[in-house]
Amino acid sequence: MANFAAVNKALKAAYPALDIEAVRGAGYVYFDGDDGFDKINSIFVHPTSTSTKDLTRFVIEAVSDLI
Repeated sequence: MANFAAVNKALKAAYPALDIEAVRGAGYVYFDGDDGFDKINSIFVHPTSTSTKDLTRFVIEAVSDLI
């Protein structure tokens, strides 16, 4: 199971000017905050087998598509 605190720390380090946070929910990762809500599609991830490293990569790639 991915550590969302670590994922969000890496996300903030990669994009410090954005108000965005990855949030876990029912097999999906949603993006919350002024720059995430309704701007970035949620990501389907396996709730127990997706590693922190993989989820961090998925989240940063999704946000980079926004910019």
